[in-house]
Amino acid sequence: MRLEDDLLWESNNRSGWGLRWLRHVTAAAVLAGFGGLLWLGGERFICVAAFCGAAVYAIWVTVHWLRDRRRFVRVTVANGGLRMQHVSGRTTDHDLRMVTRAHITHRGHSYDDANDRQKLAGAGSATLRLQIAGRRFTSRWAGLDSAELDRLQETWRATCPEAAIDSTCIPGQFAGYSY
Repeated sequence: MRLEDDLLWESNNRSGWGLRWLRHVTAAAVLAGFGGLLWLGGERFICVAAFCGAAVYAIWVTVHWLRDRRRFVRVTVANGGLRMQHVSGRTTDHDLRMVTRAHITHRGHSYDDANDRQKLAGAGSATLRLQIAGRRFTSRWAGLDSAELDRLQETWRATCPEAAIDSTCIPGQFAGYSY
């Protein structure tokens, strides 16, 4: 993540869920249609299994989509406040004085590769959790190394001096996931 003057956070993946959502809905519909064909063919047990599989798959995708669409992907300082861009495309403005907590969870990679900058020692992924006026916000992950993590914390401390800024470093195999 490259920090600019007004940029406080930018996730690696900033795209919405539109095409992925359409693919998942199509897959569930195909599975349910296959179950319908089996129903017409007299295979009742396999048909019910296909319908149940389609329903569980559709529920899982919907829950994941609802959880992900609330995340933010970019935070900048604009007009004396925070401007947050969410996955859904919505942009919200918040007062800097209302930020009470910023927590960064950094997950280090468990491997070193001198040829790949993202896999060097100290590299990993990070998730930012903000608490603004009692509301909690979670970001998508961003690739950070240890030096960028330190700069990010200092930038947040300078921008929101009254907020509690802390971080947790988790070594190991969790890089790239956003919990």
